[in-house]
Amino acid sequence: MVQKCVPKGEEGEDGRSRGGDDDEGKSIWADDTTVAPSVTYSRNSGSLVGGNSTEIMLNAGRSNALPSASRLAESQLSQWNYNNNRTILDRAILQMSALLNELDTENAQRPINIANEDSQLYVLGLNIKMDGNYSRNTEDQEDKNMGLDKESLAKVFHKKVINAVDHLRSLQKRVDDTSSKVFITGDVNTGKSSFCNSLLQRNLLPEDQLPCTNVFCEVLEARENNDVEEVHAILMAPGSNVRDCALKYDIRNKTTYDTEPLEKLPELVFQNKKYSLLKVYIRDDKMEPEKSLLRNGTVDISLIDSPGLNMDSIQTTEVMARQEEIDLVIFVVNAENQLTLSAQDFIKVASKEKKLMFFVVKKFDKIRDKNRCKELILKQIQNLSPETYKNAPDFVHFLGNNENSVEPHGGDPDGGNGDPAGDPDFDHLGESLRNFILKRRSMSKLLPAKTYLSKLLRDLETISQSNVTIFQSEETQVNAKLAELSADASRSRIHYDTFISGIDKLVETTTQTTYEFTKESIANSLDISATDCPRYQGLSQIYDFIVLTEQYIREQIERSILSSETFARQQTKTAVEQIYAMGREELDDEFMNERVFDASLMYSRNYHLLAKKLTVALGFSDLYAPTWDGFFHYIGWGVINPVRLLTAGSLSRSSDKDSNTLEVAKPASNDSIVSILGLGEYPLTKYWTQPSLLLTSKLPALAIYSLGGVRLVSTMVLNGLTTFSVRTLARVSGSVLLLGSLLGVSYLIYDLPRALPLNLTAKYRHRLQQLDYTHKNASRISKESEEVLRTPTREIVKTCELLLSRKLATKTDLETQRDTNRLSMAFFKKLLDRTAVQRNIIDSLNLEVD
Repeated sequence: MVQKCVPKGEEGEDGRSRGGDDDEGKSIWADDTTVAPSVTYSRNSGSLVGGNSTEIMLNAGRSNALPSASRLAESQLSQWNYNNNRTILDRAILQMSALLNELDTENAQRPINIANEDSQLYVLGLNIKMDGNYSRNTEDQEDKNMGLDKESLAKVFHKKVINAVDHLRSLQKRVDDTSSKVFITGDVNTGKSSFCNSLLQRNLLPEDQLPCTNVFCEVLEARENNDVEEVHAILMAPGSNVRDCALKYDIRNKTTYDTEPLEKLPELVFQNKKYSLLKVYIRDDKMEPEKSLLRNGTVDISLIDSPGLNMDSIQTTEVMARQEEIDLVIFVVNAENQLTLSAQDFIKVASKEKKLMFFVVKKFDKIRDKNRCKELILKQIQNLSPETYKNAPDFVHFLGNNENSVEPHGGDPDGGNGDPAGDPDFDHLGESLRNFILKRRSMSKLLPAKTYLSKLLRDLETISQSNVTIFQSEETQVNAKLAELSADASRSRIHYDTFISGIDKLVETTTQTTYEFTKESIANSLDISATDCPRYQGLSQIYDFIVLTEQYIREQIERSILSSETFARQQTKTAVEQIYAMGREELDDEFMNERVFDASLMYSRNYHLLAKKLTVALGFSDLYAPTWDGFFHYIGWGVINPVRLLTAGSLSRSSDKDSNTLEVAKPASNDSIVSILGLGEYPLTKYWTQPSLLLTSKLPALAIYSLGGVRLVSTMVLNGLTTFSVRTLARVSGSVLLLGSLLGVSYLIYDLPRALPLNLTAKYRHRLQQLDYTHKNASRISKESEEVLRTPTREIVKTCELLLSRKLATKTDLETQRDTNRLSMAFFKKLLDRTAVQRNIIDSLNLEVD
């Protein structure tokens, strides 16, 4: 800004004094305009410029006097109020940035709840949209958010916060920048360029009936460019937007732009692939300061003409983004089309910070039903910008499209020929625009920042209150769930313990039954039946009889073990099926019972561990086991049998502890001679082929009786009774002794088929006790059965633990959620208090007073 300080007593161009001694203290403004002289902003130096001297603008052919003391005080008070409000807003922006950063950090650590408040948020609303989603169920929040979960919404909200923080930075720059930027935008073919030319009272921007403005054009006073009129074309960098390219512009560094004359502007506006922004410097000195926008003597102002909104999606996005850098928006509307969807979208975005916007409705003179047209447009504005609607006389202007525009140059770029000079509606628009920008500086410059901060603070209050309410409700629900879950977990633990105890008892019972059965089976294996023993084949085959008998006894023991294992398999299989049935009944589908039990795989190793050690030593004494009962039974041919110890056909020890009697009970006697002679055990042909078998009959005793009796009788007869003496007794005794000896030997041979099995059985019984064979095999069989049963038991225990751990995990998750919610609730309560403080500060700002 070029300004000149006029000292007291200096004469102006008309020769009149500007405050000599006679006019001291009585100065007036020649144009009756008040100027705030304390602070100005220079775009060239990028800093504020101020001083103690009174600064005024010189107008060609005109002189100004110093303001009166009252006007000067009013101007300084207005400037002080503006600076104070700006300082408060600067601090509020910094505080708001800090609050948003803390909220973003909280959202990253613990995703916040935002879905329910989306429709109530002004700035931080998510507004999730998807092409083709035309659901009418607008009340369904899940439908609004496309079914996104809390974490996904938190990521979207993070982008919103980042955008808000960036917007705050732009706001701070705009608040600190004392210059004002006026953004002229609208749909294509609405006459934006011709309207800009009308404001400048100069045919500067190219006009055509077709869209011709493809590049942003920013019109500035040439004083900022050493009073040189020219165009600075800023190149479009690859992958950059207009804002990024504009930040690289430096008027003092000519490498950042191309310099072009104004005459080439009609060509430059089409080169949007090459240039991102055109800085157009002009001398706006043809109008008086009170009518000029650019050279107004108060504030540096630039006009920005933008491409049409609905011409190109990329251009539309750029226009949307540029509004963040703009202090005031002038939206040009075609009266025939009213506000299109793209126009409404832009206004919604801009209204987040701009309560007041200018609406210029062009081609209004072509509308036949003007009242209806006004009503429709004002109704749209009421919905989009309520404050603008309330002040419609100053901010909504309906203009005709008079063909007699100021120096038409190629016609209206959007179908008209410019705005008429001397049109009262246009003059009212210009006056309203200048008053709002120049005289209501706080409103035009600071109100957007206040509006944006107020809406952000309301959003933070809404989010904080909603989250506190949600977290309090969730804590109540979580506490109720925790109480219910704790009781359920305790009941489940007791139930599972009882259930598993029942299974353990079943396993223990099955194992004990198997153990007892094995012990009894091995012990009973030595209770051998006489009919099952190998047949005695005579003395000639005594060795084979011994081997076969021993082998038979060992086989009996082994069979008892095999039968015990078979019994254990059956018992184990039954128990496994019972356990699985109990598991399915108690645990339903949670119990994984895909395993198939194969009982044949049990006891696949050698059926007993001590088979190699299960042998006994044999001696000659094992061939006989004489008893008096047996001897008398033998010599008495069955007539003398004082004690009937055995049942028919059995081989066993006597129950009398003092007797070692064992008897082979013969089949029931009959009257046949064969039975009487004891020849019924074998076929008669067998006795013929194997004569040694006769020793198992009573024929040897009969022969001894016959031989001994004859000799005894003959001795007594020969010597006579009278000659009976000691010598005779000696001879008789010898015969009797010989007879007894022969009978004893005959008895031992006769008793051998009974004595040998008896002695071997006794030895093996003793050997089993010596090796603890019964216990070891019973333990082996029962332990393997127990191990097999432990597999389904472990599955059930594991499933029970899994179900219980799920409940405990759910409980842990709920406790973690409760603790997290408490942290978040404490954060939002604190945020709510801090937001309330900041909101009171912002609401206390009175921008209406200048």
